[in-house]
Amino acid sequence: MIKPGVPAPNLAPLMGSDNLRERGGVTYREIKARSLLNRCDSPRMPFTWTVNPYRGCAMGCKYCYAAYTHEFLGLDVPEQFHSLVYVKTGAEEETTRRLGAIVRRGELIALGTATDPYQPAETEARVTRRFLETVARHHDARLGIVTKGAIILRDLDVLETIHRRSRLWVRVSLISPHADLVRRLDPWAPPPAVRIDVMRRLHEAGIDAGLGLAPILPALTDDEPSIDRLLGEVAAAGVKKMFMNVLFLRSPTKEKYLRWLAAEHPRYLEAYERAYAGRVYLHGRYPDRLKEMVRRLKRKHGFLEEEADDRSPAAVPEQLGLWP
Repeated sequence: MIKPGVPAPNLAPLMGSDNLRERGGVTYREIKARSLLNRCDSPRMPFTWTVNPYRGCAMGCKYCYAAYTHEFLGLDVPEQFHSLVYVKTGAEEETTRRLGAIVRRGELIALGTATDPYQPAETEARVTRRFLETVARHHDARLGIVTKGAIILRDLDVLETIHRRSRLWVRVSLISPHADLVRRLDPWAPPPAVRIDVMRRLHEAGIDAGLGLAPILPALTDDEPSIDRLLGEVAAAGVKKMFMNVLFLRSPTKEKYLRWLAAEHPRYLEAYERAYAGRVYLHGRYPDRLKEMVRRLKRKHGFLEEEADDRSPAAVPEQLGLWP
């Protein structure tokens, strides 16, 4: 049971109170972790293990589904998920010990299910980099990465090693080709042109790179001309794999997102409140029409239909698939 404003008993002793740094309106602190590898027991998920090198995410995405995870730290203001980020430390020895058995069993590891592994903190903290270096020492690992961050290009050397020895997917999340809209939705993430270039460079390096069109936001990013343009620009970069899903809203993300919507796009607020009243997913004709439109545009631009065994860790029908 989560008590508002009270850290979970197993986490409280691990949380540092001293600031490691403050930058761009974000405070970074240390949280000790026994291992970066966390087992996912849900049968709905295509992966067995998740890795999140950070708790919280400075990308600042208005629709981020993972804001609830800060409640386990006693932080019940959802905006704090973006302004107070915890860097995991002390996990390398146990992560290394566990990884060998995971690789031998052929279990899929998902990197970046609740926070972006290439958010700004990674430039200096390098938690993601050290984990990838550990994976690179193995053969036949199965690893998928979801990110918005251009910092991933720093790690092309280790990603290429993993690609040669193991099975690696990278999906770069981007929901609109319009830089002005993306800047308001994902304020600290790279603009669309940069993310498309990241996909291109990963693809040119031989890595299985693709687009994560997730989540599509009703009325904001769901129009056919915008999705057509986005898929066309991604395809022109040589990338022909992708997954998509539609916005999922649960508390406290729902309240946070609706506050932002009321300030930025008030004409849509009432429709959102009706559509998501008493539910976290949209069902019925709207998502069905949207999925059919995306399938048609994928065919137009030559995107591949990914097989179940080859999909990214996030390529599941609902945004729930990105949860830890």
